[in-house]
Amino acid sequence: MAVLLLPAACTGASAGGDAASASPTMQAGRADIGGYSLDYQCLGTGSPTIILEAGYDSAGTSSFGGVWQQLAQVSRVCTYDRAGTGTSDPRPSAAAHDLTSEDEAQELHTLLDAADIAPPYVVVAHSYGGFIGRLFTATYPDEVQGLVLIESSHEDEIGPYRRYYGNDPAGNWVDGGDPIDITATAQLLRTTARDLGSIPLVVIRAQYYDDVLSPALWRRTQADLATLSTDGIEVEALGSHHFVQKDDPGAVVAAVRATVAAARAGAPLASCPEIVVGVRARCLT
Repeated sequence: MAVLLLPAACTGASAGGDAASASPTMQAGRADIGGYSLDYQCLGTGSPTIILEAGYDSAGTSSFGGVWQQLAQVSRVCTYDRAGTGTSDPRPSAAAHDLTSEDEAQELHTLLDAADIAPPYVVVAHSYGGFIGRLFTATYPDEVQGLVLIESSHEDEIGPYRRYYGNDPAGNWVDGGDPIDITATAQLLRTTARDLGSIPLVVIRAQYYDDVLSPALWRRTQADLATLSTDGIEVEALGSHHFVQKDDPGAVVAAVRATVAAARAGAPLASCPEIVVGVRARCLT
């Protein structure tokens, strides 16, 4: 599959090594994943590579603001625009038919392979991207060494959203212009992404709830996500709303740093109080 890299200043990143460069280097390009191409960007050096997965109907290359530069001081970090978002191509109709979040996880994997962004990975997923991040982790467990879920969606929210919106199209799940088969996605999440073994897992919940559902449901589902791994914890980003990476980037960096450190050491996460020391966050587990 063809990959087009941008010139000179964008090259030089390495997937190897255990420490990030003090002067992060940029790599960017477009990767053909089977007749349509996705844009991606990488910054910094080090292993494992941090993969940033954006939220609902959002382009990864514009969703993580300054936090991705901070993460590049931890290890190499890459993000991308899902099909139909940002500057990536839309899906052809055949690829869009019966689309699930698992299909999007497979598209990500094809992109990483085409762009020579080799494992291991630590996946960092926001909001709807949590569906993709979980299914990617469950589908490629030998390649993922850690997972950070930021205000992640949860399958138990799907039914309540439908009831809230009724027949209003606002209740449909459409990503990059393509309808998501959310019923099939929920089934996949429940059957394949409920047991992630002992992978280091940090769930970040905002302090404030801004959505249309019950705050009690939101608190319950976020706590549940932390039980998907025997090495899972939940933290609350103080003063933050849904876009924690914008409101409280320090909490995100601390969670990712701890997850990367555990991955490098082949060890469990540090204790939660150690992870949040010095940042605006508190432990919920």
